[in-house]
Amino acid sequence: MSTTSKHSLASKALMLLLPIITVIVTYFVIKSGQKGGVIFIVGSIGIALTVFGLLFPEFCFYYTIGVTYLLADISRMVETDLPIGVVIDGLIGVTFLSVLVKKFIKKESFWLHCNHPIVYAYLIYFLYATTEIFNPNASSIEFSIQVYRRYFTLQLFLYSAIQILANMEAISRFFKVFLSFALVAAAYGCYQEWVGYPKYELDYIYSNPLLVALFGLNNGNFRKFSLLSDPTAFGILMAVVSLICVVFLFYAKRKRMKVFLGITLLLSLLSMGYSGTRTAYGIFTGGLVVYIMMTLTNPKTLLFAAVSFLGFLVLMFGPIYGNNTINRIRTTFKFSEDASYQVRDINRHNIQPYIYSHPFGGGIGSTGVLNMRENAGHPLAGFPTDSGLLRGALELGWVGLLIQCIAYFVVLQQAVKAYYNTRSKAVRPVLLACVLGLFAYILAHYTQLAIGPVPGAFLFYSLIAIIIRQRQIDKETENLTFSF
Repeated sequence: MSTTSKHSLASKALMLLLPIITVIVTYFVIKSGQKGGVIFIVGSIGIALTVFGLLFPEFCFYYTIGVTYLLADISRMVETDLPIGVVIDGLIGVTFLSVLVKKFIKKESFWLHCNHPIVYAYLIYFLYATTEIFNPNASSIEFSIQVYRRYFTLQLFLYSAIQILANMEAISRFFKVFLSFALVAAAYGCYQEWVGYPKYELDYIYSNPLLVALFGLNNGNFRKFSLLSDPTAFGILMAVVSLICVVFLFYAKRKRMKVFLGITLLLSLLSMGYSGTRTAYGIFTGGLVVYIMMTLTNPKTLLFAAVSFLGFLVLMFGPIYGNNTINRIRTTFKFSEDASYQVRDINRHNIQPYIYSHPFGGGIGSTGVLNMRENAGHPLAGFPTDSGLLRGALELGWVGLLIQCIAYFVVLQQAVKAYYNTRSKAVRPVLLACVLGLFAYILAHYTQLAIGPVPGAFLFYSLIAIIIRQRQIDKETENLTFSF
């Protein structure tokens, strides 16, 4: 059969299938209503893209990241608790499988590019978390496995990122794609502040008194969460994106890229402020301090430091009193006026005896208001951990907390080492952005559960993957300059 005949046959088959598919979709929408129809259409598109992603690992990698920006808002729109965690874990699994298929075709070793201190540190932490499934203090093994699933899939994502971010071209593409997603989220966060929440988002907030309390501000308005699940995850993501944009703006050569980075930085900073997340304000400030310390020999840094310090003084002590966002930023650095910090500090102090007496913790998923039903009768049921480190200490014990802190130390130590050891002018700005991003996330994890919620977790583990690939990329770009 000729090629023309094959194309003609395919076209006829498609012409027959499309009306049938249209009838099926229409019938489903009529029978299930608007919400069911939206879920069916989105689900069908998602399945098709997932199958396509199985053939192309890098597409699946970015598709997974992009979907996590939308799922929470789709769930709010259709007023249904979608199985977001299951969808994300499934997409990560497809990405991992796609990477394995590609490696099998190329006949590459499974452990290729993974011989690195960070990988071994996380492997130890992962194995320890695996043993926690059988913690006798846990409510049930079944629920522990359910929560453990996210530990497992994030390690699969890290492995996939190590294999996909294989060269400078792939890394540059990653930052462009991720910052583009972040720009959309930042723009929508500003839209929520300037225009207001759409009705379905207000309905979502008012549907739960707990959300009204968590998202509420002193002026009767609400903190902004954009497309993400909550204001905290949104604010922390915007802070890290802002730090990355600051670094790249200093090194970018092309005017078009400078404009893109400048707009992304501006909207991200505004959205960070509108999120009302004090942790985000703190880690952005801390990240700038680290940036200044690591680039102090650069004359531009001295000017930047002076301008930043002056801006900080104006923000903190300027005659601006009616702006609720600025007032909230000011309380970040005045702990005596931060009521939420004082409550968290009291909670940490009161729960310390449990940590000392349970070296292996109360079991995975034993804390938190969302897990109260599954942990009925457990001493930690409903305890508001807030801090990622405190949650680690309670659920995994002080032994697990120690392993976790060692892993984070290794990450930062290797990141800083990679930055100072690199000889490539093309890689140095990227590594500096990685150092600031990783530092900000780990610092945020002290006061919030920062490392875990997506899409922020995808950024965190991708930055780690870039650090792991640094030695190889150095050799390929030694004589190149930064071309972002």
